[in-house]
Amino acid sequence: MSNIFELTDNYKQVYDLISEQGDGDEQALIDTLASINDALEDKADGYASVIKSLQADNSAIDEEIKRLKQRKTSNENDVKRLKDNLKESMELTGKEKFKTAFNSFSISKNAPSKEVLNEKLIPKDYWISQAPKINSKLLLDDLKAGKEVPGAEIKQTRSLRVR
Repeated sequence: MSNIFELTDNYKQVYDLISEQGDGDEQALIDTLASINDALEDKADGYASVIKSLQADNSAIDEEIKRLKQRKTSNENDVKRLKDNLKESMELTGKEKFKTAFNSFSISKNAPSKEVLNEKLIPKDYWISQAPKINSKLLLDDLKAGKEVPGAEIKQTRSLRVR
């Protein structure tokens, strides 16, 4: 991935360790981070540059995933269209089974499947009831309001924000 943030040599090494290894040798990363003897402010700026570089990489990866998903969907549609066209041609010519030098072709019946025409007419015997589910929003609101709820407690975590 292209690096748009200025990284000093030490932090470039950290970035390379993370981007090349992924979840690889964590000890090498810890050792590299520990070897950087910058002041806290400089270290924080270096970390922020690495974080921003990795976030930019993730954005590019997300875009590539989106592009590949679209391409996969298009390929799947083309496969279906080609198979449907070949099946229709075979049915029209009455050739429902034949072999070529490279492939064997046949049209066969699929396993029986259901088609629901009107859900409202389906008897209750065929419906599945859902298991009870926790209303997370209500539970959190009650905990915030100071209400004691057995089996649950309010949890306050902290996170780093870089702007």
